[in-house]
Amino acid sequence: MKKIGLVDDSIVLRSAIRSVLESFDYDVCVEAGNSSELFAQLEKNAKPDLLLLDVFFPTENGLDILARLHKQYPKIKVMLVTGMRQDTIAEEAKRLGVKRILYKPFDTDELISAIKQA
Repeated sequence: MKKIGLVDDSIVLRSAIRSVLESFDYDVCVEAGNSSELFAQLEKNAKPDLLLLDVFFPTENGLDILARLHKQYPKIKVMLVTGMRQDTIAEEAKRLGVKRILYKPFDTDELISAIKQA
């Protein structure tokens, strides 16, 4: 079973994604609404195989979180989840090791397929 982490400021979206993932027998071991919550959970040894990370937060930038993750936890794979299609975001994400960006809105099949390919 693959361990998954969710980082998004929308509790509604996190809850929906968690429900889908659990119905496919994934273990959601990290769920955070911001970087403080994320890194607190990672420091307590919650280490996901894959982290689904939003790009835009009210008070921080997902790419900054990604850069910190890349430095502190280089073994954790990250998939960005965003509603914005911007080349600059994609380029910076790839530079930081992201192999896949999942664009909102997405359906269950797209989500599960992306996770399986990660």
